[in-house]
Amino acid sequence: MKELIDLVIDAKAGNEEAMLELLQRFEPLFLKEATRCGQLDLDCLQELREHFIEHIYKYEIRCNCIE
Repeated sequence: MKELIDLVIDAKAGNEEAMLELLQRFEPLFLKEATRCGQLDLDCLQELREHFIEHIYKYEIRCNCIE
C-alpha cells in the first residue's frame, strides 16, 4: 500500500489511479460528513469529492519527504 504523500504526488502529476485510490481511502469520511442529518445527502457527497480533488491539485508539498 502506497503512502498518502506518494499518492498525492502521483495524483498531482495526473495519475488517475492514484486519485481514485485517494478518493477510496477518504470515502468513509465523505460518507460520514454527508450523512450528518441522519440520511445521505448525495449533493453534499459529490461536493465533498470535488473539493477534495481540487485541494489535492492545489496542495503544495513543502517538506523534504520527496526523494
